[in-house]
Amino acid sequence: MSKNKRILLVEDYEEKAKDIRNFLKAKFPDSKVYHCTSYNSAQEMIFEAEQEYDLILLDMSMSTFDLNDDASGGLPEPAAGQNILEGMYLRNISTPVIVVTMYNVFGRKELATFDIELKEQYPDNYRSYVYYSAQKGDWRNRLEQQIKSIFS
Repeated sequence: MSKNKRILLVEDYEEKAKDIRNFLKAKFPDSKVYHCTSYNSAQEMIFEAEQEYDLILLDMSMSTFDLNDDASGGLPEPAAGQNILEGMYLRNISTPVIVVTMYNVFGRKELATFDIELKEQYPDNYRSYVYYSAQKGDWRNRLEQQIKSIFS
């Protein structure tokens, strides 16, 4: 079911990224996980690289640039995830996307409303969301179910 699947994790918050990578390693050990940490690197990996992915786990708000010793990562890009979904739509990239977020409000929209809008706007990509919490582990069950439904 999940043999040799390629998963791209787009996440700039290191603790959350580590939790998700550990989860993927435990539940989908045969999958290859790629990770990028900014809006710009996500664009490069999705739109410019030769690599294709079987699934993208996407944060909605992230730094513009990768963090390194010389840079702050630039200004936060609150619409980065939605911009990536829009770019995938415009380029006819049909890779399934699950949004993994720590926020339950985007702008003035509740997460449930935002979920409906994303499904309507990006039906070829957007599957659903997982509300991530470092304190609670229930996100793992939801993410596992969603990944299994995509890979089955």
